This record gives sequence, structure tokens and C-alpha cells, in this order.
Amino acid sequence: MNKNKSKGSDRLSREDKENVTVLLQAALDAGAVEALFIDANDIIVDDRVRLKCFVPLCRHYGDLVCPPNVPTPDEFRKYLSLYRFAILLSTQYTNPPKPASLIDSEEVSNEIRKKSVDLSEILLKLEAVSLQKGYRFAAGFTGGSCHYCDACVKTGGECKTPYKARPSMEAVGVDVVGTLKNVDMDLEFPVSDKVKWWGLLLVD
Repeated sequence: MNKNKSKGSDRLSREDKENVTVLLQAALDAGAVEALFIDANDIIVDDRVRLKCFVPLCRHYGDLVCPPNVPTPDEFRKYLSLYRFAILLSTQYTNPPKPASLIDSEEVSNEIRKKSVDLSEILLKLEAVSLQKGYRFAAGFTGGSCHYCDACVKTGGECKTPYKARPSMEAVGVDVVGTLKNVDMDLEFPVSDKVKWWGLLLVD
């Protein structure tokens, strides 16, 4: 689904609008189930999102692209203020298992990791397309923890996929649910028959 949901598109140049169309289509061609334009001002950053990394303590805390190894919400707000627009995109897992089975089933765990990696790979492709279009500061943020490795080497270690691993929106304090509502998109929470992984590409 290719959408322009944000009023910020009215402020874009003709060239930018053409490039947004290219980026949205590139996301869908790469496997995203949804892709939409969003004005950078519509992205909500809330310190309480980062708090959920601690309460309860996430088992991924200390991963190299998770807190405390990524920008704080305050730092991210400063970076975000320098961007004009962004692309939101998602991958989808249908008929997700009950929460208790996420740990118990290796098959389920592998499928979830695959969907997470799929999202990251789409973002990497969009970064490349953005650079080709002249947006040298384009930066992708995935959803949830990084799944390129079975387990992260954690703080102080050396990343095995430094050119692929990306922090999540949540890790830097982005309120994904609130941001989607800002552009009239609903994120079902808690999930029922499907779960979506949302990613963000900042463009400028």
C-alpha cells in the first residue's frame, strides 16, 4: 500500500515529491506491505518509550544498537529537527503465536527474526536509493531489536554486521503508535491475527 498521509507533502519541491514516489515504490518492490510519506514534524519522540527498555529490563538492553549505545531521546530530537520528511514502512507476520510461545518455539523465533531482518534489508535498500537521489543524510531505523546475529556481543564488543545493524525507532524514543496515529494509521496493540514491524527512513 503506497500512501501519502502527511500534510507536509504540500511543502515539498516537485523533485522531492517525485523522489518520494520513487522511495515508496522501492519499499513496496523490496517487500514492504505498507509504505507512506510522513513529515518529520509528525514523528513523536517520548522519553517513556525509552523507559520501557528498563521497566521491565529488556533482555536486549546493552546490545550494540540498543540503549545505552544509541542516541537518547533528547539527542534524537536534535537530529530529527534537521530532517524534513521520512518514509514509514512495514513488514507483516500473519497469525502470530501467543506471547508464551515466542520463547518456546524455535520455528516461531526463527520466523520472527526473519521478518525483522527483512525489514532491516528494505531500509538498507532505501538508504541506497536515497543516496542515489542526493539525500546524503538518509538514515534508517528498524523496529524492535536487531536480529542479524543469534546473540549480540553486547556493550564493549565488536559488531559482526556494522554496516547492516540499525537501531530501532523505540531505542531512540520514537512513539510508533502515536506517530502512526498522527498520519491516521492504526497500529493494533495488542495484536490479534497479524503483527507488523514498522521501520523509519529519515530523508534529507
